Amino acid sequence: MNKADLTEVLSSRGGIPKVRAAQYINILTEAIQESLVRDEKVTISDFGTFTVSKRREFTGHNPKNGQVMNVPARRIPVFRAGKGLKNALNPN
Repeated sequence: MNKADLTEVLSSRGGIPKVRAAQYINILTEAIQESLVRDEKVTISDFGTFTVSKRREFTGHNPKNGQVMNVPARRIPVFRAGKGLKNALNPN
């Protein structure tokens, strides 16, 4: 499922125009992104939690030429599934 598919589902289930559904999806994703940029955790009950993880700098190799290179420290988004999502995937 991609963003267009998600827009279609939200539009049909919510009984709203596709344009408005797309706006709502954009608002939601922008709000999550802005919170993560500020190092804030975003929790959606029974769905999951978005957080930011910090990766340290390390020495790697360029796969094209084998040359040693320094990979800088960086921040990456992390998603951890909540209990409701886990139960939906594994309904035992």
